[in-house]
Amino acid sequence: MTLTGIYTELHRQAARTGQDRRQELRNGARIAVRVRDGVVTLTISRKGKPVGDTELITFRRDCGVPATAARYPLDEQATRKDEAGLIWWYVTYRWGEA
Repeated sequence: MTLTGIYTELHRQAARTGQDRRQELRNGARIAVRVRDGVVTLTISRKGKPVGDTELITFRRDCGVPATAARYPLDEQATRKDEAGLIWWYVTYRWGEA
């Protein structure tokens, strides 16, 4: 399945159930989608190292992230530790649906 297809299905499920949906991808990245009150939140993350700049461009394009979407953090990437103590690097985009 293409990245566009994966995102579309995650978005559909998140919108239908109101629950976050996520998918691990072959390249080691993970995408998570939340749809609530007409606002889409897309998080792109990777365990152990940052998501590549070219990958972020591809994710934005293939997941239909509008140019007006807010990005967090504005520059670079944020990190967090999971329950096992592993570091995840991530970027989040948020926008309202028309």
